[in-house]
Amino acid sequence: MSLQILLAKRTPYVSPEIPIFDKMVRQGEAESFITLPILHHGFLVWCLVEHLSDVEIFHDRIALNLLNATTKKREQANMFLMRAGDEALLLAGLFPESARRLNVSSSYFRFMGQAAYASLAARYMVTGMDGRGGFFDKMAEDFPFLEKVLRATRSKH
Repeated sequence: MSLQILLAKRTPYVSPEIPIFDKMVRQGEAESFITLPILHHGFLVWCLVEHLSDVEIFHDRIALNLLNATTKKREQANMFLMRAGDEALLLAGLFPESARRLNVSSSYFRFMGQAAYASLAARYMVTGMDGRGGFFDKMAEDFPFLEKVLRATRSKH
């Protein structure tokens, strides 16, 4: 099932980039021979749209965002963790060569992203938000698949 089925073609509430990134993720799935569950697919599309014009992604320090989350109050900590996970996912999948530039191993972004999403999941679970907690726990667990789908889009775009 495609996100295009779930969303109206033209509304002021739907970003015009969604169909473009939906197609990109579908092509990544085809190239990587991985069929993501609809929630995973939608999450990747959302992540791409959310960070479309985010030039800071190349300058932020994921590890610092993880550490900063430990000193912040609930919502702000969650925001730091989600940002760290999203950045790690996009860098691991779309810009893996940036690990070399930072003098870290190629698996650095994967481990940091999984840690961020797993920490976010735990925070949601502790506060009784089991649905969100379960979602981010699954994103942490399936991070390598999300990364592979994004990486496969590089050959087409």
